[in-house]
Amino acid sequence: MMRGIRMRRNAVALLMLLFLGSVADGNGFHEPGIQKNTVSVDLGGNGLFLSLSYGRVLIQKERCFIAGLLGVGSVPFIGGITIPHQVTFNLGKRRSFLEMGLGGTWWTGKSNASGYTETISFYHISPILGYRFQSGGGFLFRAYLNPLINLSGPPFIEDYRVIPYLGISLGYAF
Repeated sequence: MMRGIRMRRNAVALLMLLFLGSVADGNGFHEPGIQKNTVSVDLGGNGLFLSLSYGRVLIQKERCFIAGLLGVGSVPFIGGITIPHQVTFNLGKRRSFLEMGLGGTWWTGKSNASGYTETISFYHISPILGYRFQSGGGFLFRAYLNPLINLSGPPFIEDYRVIPYLGISLGYAF
């Protein structure tokens, strides 16, 4: 019960950061060549299989920035819906960045592994380490490692609480 409340509170806090960042005045934060908004299709990663995500640069300095991301996805064959989210610190020059951060995935769906159908949910947290390329023309590419650490619900893969995982994102920055 308490985990569910904490999980909802954390999700609300992340949403508030994303939306406050999107309405905040960008003066002093925006560097030419790095767009503040992104839309991407993600394979693997926090979306588990395939997801569509919106990202926003929340704070930007000369050689680094902090970005938040929120998405929605699905897992084929298993079904259900995923809500991937993450906050990353990006360090680099011009268009290439080392990306480090923390993400999470909430998944809910139906399971019939036990002979009857029941609704189940789980939550994974993921440290993120990867590479981000964001061109001045709007092209976005991300490749990252993000081991899935099960915090609640049944494990995504039976008997494994930590799963080595990776993600690739292709998108548009504006």
